Amino acid sequence: MIQESEAAALALMEVTELYAGYGACEPVVRDLSFRLGKGETLGLCGPSGCGKTTVIWAILGMLGRYGGYAGGSAIYQGKNLLALTDRQWRPLRWNEIALVPQSSMSALNPVYTVRRTFIETLRTHGAYGVGAEDRINGLLDMAGLDTRILKQYPHELSGGMRQRVSIALSMLLGPNVLILDEPTSGLYVVVEADILKLIRDMQKERGFGILFVSHDRRITGEFCHRRINFELRH
Repeated sequence: MIQESEAAALALMEVTELYAGYGACEPVVRDLSFRLGKGETLGLCGPSGCGKTTVIWAILGMLGRYGGYAGGSAIYQGKNLLALTDRQWRPLRWNEIALVPQSSMSALNPVYTVRRTFIETLRTHGAYGVGAEDRINGLLDMAGLDTRILKQYPHELSGGMRQRVSIALSMLLGPNVLILDEPTSGLYVVVEADILKLIRDMQKERGFGILFVSHDRRITGEFCHRRINFELRH
């Protein structure tokens, strides 16, 4: 694993004794504790079905939509994310904590052009105004994308290009925490390396913390400062 940065000493999020599950079933995740620092990448690694995504939904306050429950604490800027209502979450999602989902198609509306996707995200959060177009163009440039793709629809882009768009979109409102759910799944090895370099370069420039969710021990071993290994429960 890469060396832990000095910036990681500044905690962004502190998760303590997190448990989470669904319906009346036993928790899928039990007694999970970790700390995410500024500029740090923490890997959550394990096979499908071990609870990694459940952790994500719990932290993002979305587990209830799937009939789930969560307890313990996930402290961000003095707030316990597990106890927030949907109304309290609105100013945090995308602005403070952003998610790049496993499938790039899931992050992009298939009937919107790339430009409209960016514009609608800004408008939804009351952030569209003077300089918005320059901000969008700057993020696309940072992601290694030509602004000509703004006129295109998701299905007209390759998988790697869609993933770059998704990452640029997640950075649109300048979050402090970025959650990446299998960000290189299904991509060719060369494209995978390019995507990971893009994420690392953006993190160095902006200093956000990353929760990097993956089933791949090799990738998390090379890319993350620290890693938590999950196992299947029988």
